[in-house]
Amino acid sequence: MVIVAQIPVSIAKAFSPGHLTGFFATDKTVHTTNPNFNGSLGAGFSISKGIFTTVKVFNDFSKNYRILVNGVDSFDAKVSKFVIEYYLKMVDQPIFISVDHESEIPIGYGLGSSGSAALSLSYALNQALKTNLSKIHAAQIAHHADFICKTGLGTVISEFMGGFEIRTSIGGPGIGKILKMPVSSEYLAIVLCIQPISTESLLDNSSYFDKNNLLNLSGRAMMTELIKNPDIDTFLKLSNDFAKKCGLLDGYCKDPMLALESHGIKSSVALFGHALFTIVKKEKLHTVIQTLNQFDGKLLICSIDNLGARLF
Repeated sequence: MVIVAQIPVSIAKAFSPGHLTGFFATDKTVHTTNPNFNGSLGAGFSISKGIFTTVKVFNDFSKNYRILVNGVDSFDAKVSKFVIEYYLKMVDQPIFISVDHESEIPIGYGLGSSGSAALSLSYALNQALKTNLSKIHAAQIAHHADFICKTGLGTVISEFMGGFEIRTSIGGPGIGKILKMPVSSEYLAIVLCIQPISTESLLDNSSYFDKNNLLNLSGRAMMTELIKNPDIDTFLKLSNDFAKKCGLLDGYCKDPMLALESHGIKSSVALFGHALFTIVKKEKLHTVIQTLNQFDGKLLICSIDNLGARLF
């Protein structure tokens, strides 16, 4: 076990933005066991709030690690464990790795926290361990972890790219294709996080992967429509339609959604979490905050992150 007072032999820090998906489509018929050729189509956006990950490497007598999430020991961070153990296989010498995730986003609300943790961790480990992987390769390891742990499908490639994106072909970073659209700095994303959902339980539901089912047919049609009209209003409308097909508009998010609607403001629900989101110009921010402050939940106000994951 590492001695607390010991000086680390290397330190690295990275950031990955959070991400919200508006609509998606999957394809379970991809004939490969390689996670980097699996994923999802769809559309969403990365936000300025995310996860900072600091990695410290110490000399030790055996290979071991510790994971902190906001300063607290985490024993169930399976995505982070997957990434660390993947990198440990590339290292010959015995080392102790200390990982500190500082999350600005609540976990379990459809804000891409698992992908963000995996991606920022992979970047930081690659730097701290001097494994000299390309950014794409490091991002593919994060996608691999997110996919295998059933915590995300298209999150990592989206956070890797940043911005407002349409995922036009399935696959991880360097394989899947993304159409990235510019968003004016006048726009802000507002998210009301009400209640968490387990992404793993949803991704275990095989109906989400049947390419012939209603959700996948709808997601593909919506992707085509958004490519023709790549703007925020179209995205919000399509996202709302998709959430309705998923049965997500009749739950926790119904009342705040109707309240925003009464002011002419479109919104939808994060996939997957009981979290309402909208994207508006700054001039409407006060109205949105006033409206959503009437409801229980954590309110996040973010800009769109156009840079994607990066080292610090």
